[in-house]
Amino acid sequence: MKYRQIGVGTKIELDLFDKGEEKICAGLVSQFESYDEINNMMEIHVPFSKGMIYTVQPGILANVIFLKDNDTYMFKAEIIDRKKTEPIPMLYVKPVSPIEKIERRSFFRMESKLPVLYHVVEPAEANNDEEVPLKKCHTRDISGGGVCLVTDEAYAAGTKIHAYLKLDREIGFVGTVVRATQTRERGKIVYEIGIEFKQIENRDREKIISYIFEKQRERIRKGMKP
Repeated sequence: MKYRQIGVGTKIELDLFDKGEEKICAGLVSQFESYDEINNMMEIHVPFSKGMIYTVQPGILANVIFLKDNDTYMFKAEIIDRKKTEPIPMLYVKPVSPIEKIERRSFFRMESKLPVLYHVVEPAEANNDEEVPLKKCHTRDISGGGVCLVTDEAYAAGTKIHAYLKLDREIGFVGTVVRATQTRERGKIVYEIGIEFKQIENRDREKIISYIFEKQRERIRKGMKP
């Protein structure tokens, strides 16, 4: 893949490293805006984390990670300069390695309370779940790789969950429980269930990533208001 094929508006994540290649920060959210092929220079949004702009100094190195057509790609780049624009400042970034396809490791995770309907997938129901009653719960946080659900019941690691997440449209997925933690919410015992996506349409995964990006940008804008 060529740099110019990334596409304007593509959501990206940055892992930052110092000149000694020690990791500074991982999973910062940003967006690709343009690529100048003659000067080998990209323009991307200044990254943010937890609704706050993350200041990046020139000379910092970055792994730039993005999704494209069901695959995850990465290339290395150097932060060159920063441009003040409203409402989001921009970074000039110089690619220093080819784009490579990678196995995805983790995604930026954002706290968000969203309604979810779900049921546990039993072996006998794997191909016929239309009549299975759905339970209500909500998310604690969400990422492109999975969700944390707040449920009234505990589920063992390895349990398969079929769920429907409500954004501006319904997103269905099948995931596997990777952890379960007992906690309290408004005085009631509940369980935080970490789920890794196993079956999800790429357009739905990209929808989740776009939702996270827009919410983070919205929080930044609110934070900038006097």
